[in-house]
Amino acid sequence: MTRLGASFAKLLLRGVLPIAFLALLAWLSHGPAWAWAIAALGCTLLVCVQTRQLAALAAWLDAPASDAFPQAGGAWGEVLGKLAHRLDDEAHQREAVEARLRSFRGAMDAVPDGLVILDAGHRIQWSNRAAAAHLGIRLPRDKEVMIEHLVRTPGFAEYLAGADTQGTFVLQALAARTRVYTIRVVPLGDANKLLVSLDVTDARRVESMRSTFVANVSHELRTPLTVVSGFLEYFTDDGAVDAEQRQQFARLMSDQTARMLTLVDDLLTLSRLEAEDAPASEEDVDMADLMEQLLAEGQSLSDGRHQLAVTCAGPALRGNRKELHSAFGNLVSNAIRYTPAGGAIRIEWAVVDGRGVFSVCDSGVGVAAKHLPRLTERFYRVDRGRSRDTGGTGLGLAIVKHILLRHQATLSIESELGAGSTFSAVFPDWRLPSAGRAVA
Repeated sequence: MTRLGASFAKLLLRGVLPIAFLALLAWLSHGPAWAWAIAALGCTLLVCVQTRQLAALAAWLDAPASDAFPQAGGAWGEVLGKLAHRLDDEAHQREAVEARLRSFRGAMDAVPDGLVILDAGHRIQWSNRAAAAHLGIRLPRDKEVMIEHLVRTPGFAEYLAGADTQGTFVLQALAARTRVYTIRVVPLGDANKLLVSLDVTDARRVESMRSTFVANVSHELRTPLTVVSGFLEYFTDDGAVDAEQRQQFARLMSDQTARMLTLVDDLLTLSRLEAEDAPASEEDVDMADLMEQLLAEGQSLSDGRHQLAVTCAGPALRGNRKELHSAFGNLVSNAIRYTPAGGAIRIEWAVVDGRGVFSVCDSGVGVAAKHLPRLTERFYRVDRGRSRDTGGTGLGLAIVKHILLRHQATLSIESELGAGSTFSAVFPDWRLPSAGRAVA
């Protein structure tokens, strides 16, 4: 028996069979007239009940509400119970689908790449949060708007209309021209398209920095190599130069070779600092001892041409002694190189406003304000000729910056052209393990 036949039989047994039974009893007790009367009355009542239940169900279907679901007994109660159960199942399924959809939208909004779904006419159907930043799309304002009306970069419409799904289109941000995006179109279904935008600004910047870095290194190495190569030509001819000139050439070649070795050492140091997130080991550095070492090294480099003074009025400093020595030594050597003979250089370590401050103050040539923001860039020089004369590689302050970053410190620069400079390394208070004990 089919499901429809079983349901019809069950309804027949529950509705018609009781009426037939009462009519049979009336027939046996009062005759056929009473039997037909009771059967007619029963059928009328059955039709009224069924009509009332149908009207209640129809009214509920016009305005479904879970708290006003029709209630009934008998066959109608079973039917309405099944309907209620089915509606509950569908409601749970709908809630599950909506939850998954919200989760999917949340995940798509978290994707850093811009995603836009377009129909066959390039009208926007959906986009994520990143697409708003990349392409200026705002939903629901821009829904069904052709994307060519929002992205008016020359060549974009032609790219979008093309069939090349492997190529990309380069786009600059509409609001800020400093951001660069690559756009790719991927077929989605039979007619729709998925537009993907990727922020490549940082990658372009890194590539530009790499190219600049390689060019700078090549330029820095070319000069000493040219000098050494030129002098070597004289050594191949025994009669070309006398013994005194040979010694002079050898000394110059030695100086240029030392310069190249210093440059290579600085490059290796900078590469190691950039590759590691933190120092390999840390200790409580005795700043009084380190300051004495910096003073001795500074006096040796100055060779009596400057007045050097050291003040250590701060506690020990938590950090990597070798790296801190390198950073502080770079600041001291820079001060000596760029301070004319007879100038004064003051090296200090103190606690200022609860933070450790190492500073080097000189009375040297100073730096114009426009150069200060770029002083820590690799190979950046205010005066290239003077830097080469003093033996600088152009990497010292870049090394200082990276060492300080690894120690959660900052570099502060104050300078006035012709009046000297002050370079200060400021360390957080938690790197002063014995801040309560000042070192005299």
